[in-house]
Amino acid sequence: MKMVSTLVRIGILLVGILIFSNVADSSNWGDSSSGSLDNISFATNMLVDWGFVVILIGVLLSMAMVGAAYLVRDERKENLVWNGGESSD
Repeated sequence: MKMVSTLVRIGILLVGILIFSNVADSSNWGDSSSGSLDNISFATNMLVDWGFVVILIGVLLSMAMVGAAYLVRDERKENLVWNGGESSD
């Protein structure tokens, strides 16, 4: 099991290096058609062209937040019973 964990970590590191090298390579970035990016074109790209992806990422992030809130709640009996502010010591 420890070997599988090590192999997964090495694989994640290699994929991260591959992604970083591709993003950092300037030949992968084409010349933009216009000289500057304005707010209208950015909003159009995010809400029209990439709308489904933005909604999907929002759903995934909200599921992660609900899961995190579920995991950190404390249900021990002494935390669920309210004794009116009196200590039991």
